[in-house]
Amino acid sequence: MRKLLLICLMAVACSASEEAPPPDVLPRDRFKDVLLEAQLIEARMNHELVVAHVSTIPADEYYAEMFEAEGTTKEQFQRSFAYYTEKPELMKAIYEEILAELTRRKDEQPQ
Repeated sequence: MRKLLLICLMAVACSASEEAPPPDVLPRDRFKDVLLEAQLIEARMNHELVVAHVSTIPADEYYAEMFEAEGTTKEQFQRSFAYYTEKPELMKAIYEEILAELTRRKDEQPQ
C-alpha cells in the first residue's frame, strides 16, 4: 500500500512540473532573454517618439538586428510568444524576472 501511495505521489509531482515547449518554440530562458530585448526596443522607440520627437522610427530594423543577435527569427519569437501567453502563470513569472532584471540594470546605472 505504501509503495502504491509513493508511486502515485511521484506521478502527480512529475505531471505538475513544467513541460518542455515544442521544438519550434524558444526554451523558457531564451524566450525570456529575447522578450527582455524586445521590451528594451519598445522603450527605445517610446523614448524616440516622446522625448526625442523622432518622426520616423525604424522598428523593423531594430527588431531584425535583435533577432539576428539573439539567433532567432520573428516567426519563432511570435510562435513562442503565443505559446507562453497560453500559460499565464508561466508568462507572469517570466515578466516578473524581466522586471527584476530591468530594475537591477537601472540600479547599477551611475546617478
